[in-house]
Amino acid sequence: MYPKTRDRWGNELVRDKDGGIEGLPLQLMILVLIAGVGSAVMMGWMANLDTPTTISEVCTEPGQIILKDLNGDGIYTNDSIDLMVHVVDNNGNDVSGAVVILNGCNVATSSGTTAYGTTDSTGHVLFKGLRASHVGSSLGFITVTITKGGSGSESTYSIPVVCG
Repeated sequence: MYPKTRDRWGNELVRDKDGGIEGLPLQLMILVLIAGVGSAVMMGWMANLDTPTTISEVCTEPGQIILKDLNGDGIYTNDSIDLMVHVVDNNGNDVSGAVVILNGCNVATSSGTTAYGTTDSTGHVLFKGLRASHVGSSLGFITVTITKGGSGSESTYSIPVVCG
């Protein structure tokens, strides 16, 4: 038989290791178990995450603004523009509480301040009595910028301004 082997404290060590899992195989099994449980916890947590809501659609009425040169000086103007903006999110729901800002073609309120407003519960904001002007070319654009906390910002929508 095998000679008896003892550890440093004098305990007898068994040399037949065929029946047990010790050392590296045991460590690998523990590591695989921990990785599996950790992955299951992460997947369960990630399954409960919702897709973030983003602003996906902006519509305006009217779809374009007409400016006229009334005195022949090459400056096209309109001092009575009424504009309705409708904002919808990526789920098709109206976005309430979004800030809508209009820029370009010297667009302003009747008092000369920046044209901005907040959407109501139906996702609409109405701008009444806006004025705009454009010099030279026959086409300009008003950029509509929408910002809402948690939904991001959208400024890719432009309203064509036709001079004629």
